[in-house]
Amino acid sequence: MQYHSALWAGSSATQSRSSKFLFSLACTSVLTVGVGLVDSQPSLAQMVSESAATPMTVSPTGRSRQLPPEVARQVLQNAAQRSRLPQSQLQITRVTEQTFRNACVFEFGRICNYLNEPIAGWEATVSVNGKPWRYHISQADARIALDPGAATEMPVSVTPSAHMNAVMQDAARRAKVAPTDVRILDSKAVTFANPCMLHFGEFCNRAYQPIEGFEVLAQVNGQTWKYNVDRPAARVILDPRTTITPVSTPAVMPVSFQTRILTDAATRSGLPVASLQMTQATAKTFSNACVFGFGEMCPTIYQPVEGWETVVRVRDQAWTYRIDRTGVQMALDPRITNTGRLPASVETAILQDAKTWTGSPTVKIVSAKAQTWGNDCAFNFGKICPANFQPVEGWVVQVNSGSVEWTYHATKTGNRVVMDRQGVLPTPVATAITRDIVKRSGPSVQPNTLRFLDVKAQSKRVCFLFGGCREEPIYLTIVSNGRQQWGYQSDDKGRQVLPIAIAQVQQAKDSTISQR
Repeated sequence: MQYHSALWAGSSATQSRSSKFLFSLACTSVLTVGVGLVDSQPSLAQMVSESAATPMTVSPTGRSRQLPPEVARQVLQNAAQRSRLPQSQLQITRVTEQTFRNACVFEFGRICNYLNEPIAGWEATVSVNGKPWRYHISQADARIALDPGAATEMPVSVTPSAHMNAVMQDAARRAKVAPTDVRILDSKAVTFANPCMLHFGEFCNRAYQPIEGFEVLAQVNGQTWKYNVDRPAARVILDPRTTITPVSTPAVMPVSFQTRILTDAATRSGLPVASLQMTQATAKTFSNACVFGFGEMCPTIYQPVEGWETVVRVRDQAWTYRIDRTGVQMALDPRITNTGRLPASVETAILQDAKTWTGSPTVKIVSAKAQTWGNDCAFNFGKICPANFQPVEGWVVQVNSGSVEWTYHATKTGNRVVMDRQGVLPTPVATAITRDIVKRSGPSVQPNTLRFLDVKAQSKRVCFLFGGCREEPIYLTIVSNGRQQWGYQSDDKGRQVLPIAIAQVQQAKDSTISQR
């Protein structure tokens, strides 16, 4: 009553404006209800009933909206079909308006591209046995997508059996056991973003070519194997990281491939084949040739290489080899330490260069190991190199002259040997350091005899009197003429060049990224 008294306490002009406003509002409401009845056809009572069962949401503009009743019914029907539960036991607990960047994001793709093809719609949550299932629904065509990772697993006993049977058959064949000896531990529906993801690719591109399927865990001989299977069970892919059977099983790898690997290991190590042992072989799918070749910085293209990864025991070391299904491509892990004989051509090239540079006949090779660099930049001691894979096979060789020790990179045949890391430095820095050494040492040191044996990047915090601090790059280097060594620190412009202890350079941590 107080509210009405206050409302009509105004002037007659105010009363007139209010009356007109209320009359217009009433007319608008009548017209709105009328349009709704004509468009949707159901009775008013039915609309009210459906609206009450439909959850409300707040749009980005703050206005309350409803999930359309027909769309809500479709979502519940989908959840009921997947969960094997009656719709009466399911409930839509939350709805929010969303604009999905593209179809890949709408369909819960794991790896999506950056195309901007927006899809307006909703994200709805359905409670299924107390677990939240997430749905994406488009406004334009009421298309529905269920999040494959949103607790959509069904008990194995009620999961469609075609893909499980396919897994059991594949696992039994690989393990040489009966299918009844394979136990399915878990199965869940999954949408793989593209064929690379289905095949357990290590480096996959962002192309969105969705494949509906399942992730399945199977127990075989006490081990748990992971499978990816497409929905028709036409593609049954075992995780290539799974250890399956000893290499002695003829079905795993042809004998000719084993012979080729053992022969290569014998040649590299200088040991007879009879003293070597192949201890493991695993069938694998490598994402592309770069990954197959042990590349550290590989492109994300998917050009799969089917093959095997094997381990050979050489003295007290484990050497990892990869060979493709055809036996044409073979690669040895470049991180292995090869204490065998260095090829004579490589040894001769390195010793000739070392003796010429140092002027000492007592130069000796301390150690040598096989190495594969990702490209020519890395072979030349590059610190930050492009990711293109153009492998250079060769050797890392440690050399000592009595007073100086340094490292060479050599190609497989020894036609190229490098050890000077001057190219890593900005040209003004290398020039300034060379000039300072010559100035301090006098005519006994010539600029063309100086080589940079080590280069490390650091950062130095510089503060200013009237304004903040900042990090500035500096370089630490070891320079030698083959008989003497100097340690230096310089800014990135070569304006501040200072001699420092060699130990300070050796102990410093390189903050740049080094690649093979």
